[in-house]
Amino acid sequence: MSVKEMGQHSLEHAVVSNDIVVVQFYASWCTVCQSFEPVFESASASYPDLVFGRIDADRERDLAGEFEIKAVPTLVIFRERIMVFKEAGAPPPPILEEVIRQARTLDMDQVRNDLRVE
Repeated sequence: MSVKEMGQHSLEHAVVSNDIVVVQFYASWCTVCQSFEPVFESASASYPDLVFGRIDADRERDLAGEFEIKAVPTLVIFRERIMVFKEAGAPPPPILEEVIRQARTLDMDQVRNDLRVE
């Protein structure tokens, strides 16, 4: 599956309609974002059952603000409508794969219970 360009409505739709959504906040001027793009594209091809999206933090300022994006690239992962990962930086392929693996294996009942406690 290819990486989809997203905005507010398409992100909401993806998160509600899919089990796992992996999103990269980026900026067109960001050289680290540009160098990370092939890694992100490759991951999207390796995990066709997941949805991968990109959000231009400059063009989608309100959305970037909502997620408190302070640096680009920032990787965000949603699982079952819950944000389970958010970190700035461009992880190398093995680290990105490990983060995705961990998101897939989370005990979501425990995550929901933990969220209720807070």
